[in-house]
Amino acid sequence: MPGVYRAPEVILDMDWDCKVDIWSTGTTIWDLVQDSHLFFAKREGKLYDEQHLAEMVSLMGPPPPEFLRRSKRSGQFWDEQGNWKGSIPIPEQSLEMREQQFSGIDRKLFLNFLQRIFRWLPEERPTALELVYDDFLMQPIISDA
Repeated sequence: MPGVYRAPEVILDMDWDCKVDIWSTGTTIWDLVQDSHLFFAKREGKLYDEQHLAEMVSLMGPPPPEFLRRSKRSGQFWDEQGNWKGSIPIPEQSLEMREQQFSGIDRKLFLNFLQRIFRWLPEERPTALELVYDDFLMQPIISDA
């Protein structure tokens, strides 16, 4: 799997489960719809974890302390209060700023769909079955009924 699709728990060497697939699905959907990567995660042409995490913070806000306690590596990037201490500044961006393909209700539903997926705590991400019934994916079916 390309590095830009990695979930934060993978980057931080935490235990992980099938919720990394939910994360990767979200990044893939973004790439297909927006025609660009959600995360660039590279510095000088090489995959760079600090860049990747800074981009995640910019789009999702800071991770909760519970998440940070799960990784021995988190101290490289956050202080004990959960403040970013990386050498790379947090980019000034948001999902709302980056999303360019939808308008109106479609845009709202798409952003809500992604915000359900892009969660620091894997247990807060929906299952694949829950995502199948998300309003963003169900809207064409509902509106045709």
